[in-house]
Amino acid sequence: MLRITAEGHPSTRLSVAGEVDLSTAPELEQELGTAITATDAEEVTVDVAEVSFMDSAGLRVLVGGLRQAEEHGVRLTVVNPQSQLRKIIEITGLAEVLGLGASSSGGRAAGTTGTQS
Repeated sequence: MLRITAEGHPSTRLSVAGEVDLSTAPELEQELGTAITATDAEEVTVDVAEVSFMDSAGLRVLVGGLRQAEEHGVRLTVVNPQSQLRKIIEITGLAEVLGLGASSSGGRAAGTTGTQS
């Protein structure tokens, strides 16, 4: 089961809870796309602290969200990944794409968009 809560303006925070997999990823994709394109949000934060599981479908949504946000001039930040999700991001080689960084602190941002060199 996936639970998504959206709040705030001009910054929007999506709090995601539960499992993000092939069957629930489309819901996250829709909510994330809406937060990026259908609001006047300057920043969208995806809080994944309560995500108990995420497979490649969920990772695809996050990477797609980063690209979509960049196209719309919106800053997208993924925050609070649990250690298991952080490890999956690192193993799949997405740490750099998502801006995971070297820190293993659960409270740090897992990804941001913006200027990249």
